[in-house]
Amino acid sequence: IITTVSFPSEICCDHSSDMSRARHSSRDIEFDLPGALDDMAGLASKAAIGHGARDVEVFGNGRQGRPAERQSCDVQPPPAASKKDTVVIISTNNPGRLMLFAALNPKLGEVIDWKTPADYGGFGGDEFAKVSPQKLCPVALTAGGLRLFESDVILSYVADKYAPLLENDCRGPTVEARALSALLVRVHDMYISGTNCSQPQFFSNQAVFYKAAMPGPERAARLKDLLKQLDLVESLLPPAGPYCVGDAISFADVVLYPTVAMMQDQAAASLVGSITEGRPKLAAWLAHCNADPRFRGVADKIKAFVDTFLGKAVAGITAKGCG
Repeated sequence: IITTVSFPSEICCDHSSDMSRARHSSRDIEFDLPGALDDMAGLASKAAIGHGARDVEVFGNGRQGRPAERQSCDVQPPPAASKKDTVVIISTNNPGRLMLFAALNPKLGEVIDWKTPADYGGFGGDEFAKVSPQKLCPVALTAGGLRLFESDVILSYVADKYAPLLENDCRGPTVEARALSALLVRVHDMYISGTNCSQPQFFSNQAVFYKAAMPGPERAARLKDLLKQLDLVESLLPPAGPYCVGDAISFADVVLYPTVAMMQDQAAASLVGSITEGRPKLAAWLAHCNADPRFRGVADKIKAFVDTFLGKAVAGITAKGCG
């Protein structure tokens, strides 16, 4: 959401990614946008929490345009460690889990430097390649010199390291709740937002409504599977809610919400249509989360990105269908 993932001291932000690409995580939305995004991102980043997030390009583990760059196999050494952990993000749905977790835990704004690719010369630059070996977002540079990527890995690291500062640890109150949360996260990361290939022309199921380069037959198959996975999520949600595993916010809420809100916000224009229609538990859960400004604030940033940079693509795909 190039319209920055603002991290005021109450809301920190960041793609995801998904439960570890090693596990086939979410690499999603690789928008091949013009290089001008890097400039705009610089403006957006000033509004964020330390250096807020500016969104550029990808909804998932943000992959940046220019295929030749994406295919590069050169892995650069990470820059020298700083006194604080640094998390580099953009306002898209997979990094959105970091944005939301930070919004639920405002003290993270005091201990983490939140940056965007614009702080490292943009996605296509050599400086960013030193920070992110796969040229994706999010990525974290720890105070101890470790370089981490994949949204789920970074989320786990932040939740573990800063546990004493958290108002909402999102771990789930019981063994069963934690297991259900982990299952929902895995369904999301593997079957909804995951691409599990960093090369050009590989897509996630969620990309059916905004990725124009996806071939028609593949779009039809992925749309069918996306709806199947949403039905599966519906079947896993508890009848009473109000959150994914019951009364407490869990990692499942933090991971699912940015993606579900993104798709539902585009329902009127998207090929997918309303994802809550015929899914009453999902609809009730989304309405409950939307009523919380911490959740909705993240969704609004993602919506702004999609509206601004993918609006024409979304409309064109809807008009054309899967043909």
